[in-house]
Amino acid sequence: MARDNGDFLTAAEIAAELNTSDGYALAAESLSVYGYHIAAAGEEQEEIFGAATDYGMESVRLDPQNVQAHLQLAHAMGRYAQVVGVLEVLGNRYVTRVRDAVETAVELDPDSALAHLGIAVWHAEALDKAGIVARLLFRASSARALEHIDLALEYGSELKVVQLETGYSLLLLSERRYGDRALQLLRAARETPNRNVWDEFLHERVLESLAEIGEC
Repeated sequence: MARDNGDFLTAAEIAAELNTSDGYALAAESLSVYGYHIAAAGEEQEEIFGAATDYGMESVRLDPQNVQAHLQLAHAMGRYAQVVGVLEVLGNRYVTRVRDAVETAVELDPDSALAHLGIAVWHAEALDKAGIVARLLFRASSARALEHIDLALEYGSELKVVQLETGYSLLLLSERRYGDRALQLLRAARETPNRNVWDEFLHERVLESLAEIGEC
């Protein structure tokens, strides 16, 4: 499969041509991964994440009950928000739209590790970037982040992406309080075998995160 081999642009094109909710969700995911890990920073990323967001929205429109549709819409919007200006992010409600998408995914599938992971990362990143503003304006909460970290691990502790992102979220919340647990999760992610090219990208992030906290 093109996606597993690292040809994310071809994977997105083929998936979108299916004209189905699942196809557009896969197209959104493929473009989001390509934009974050491969594309050059700047206008190219903005264009790619914008297209990924459009695919995610079409996936939700075609099947509002599709968990992956909401997850990939949140993924794409989150990446897009990282590369555009603050005014556009706030003006288009990207922060709350990302939160709403992952919360909808959990409502549709309470056992989805990735849906719980999305909520955990949203709360941790919002607090890290905006602090008290995130608490007041967007209802970001460390308690909610911790709750969904636990749920993500309950349902997907063997997944490299869950190990990485829960560790990352704990470090965002408080390296002093949760550093030991984060280190255990990142070490587990380092030992989890890579299944495809995306896992290889994740593995590089694992190694970078471990190096940042002094783990060689």
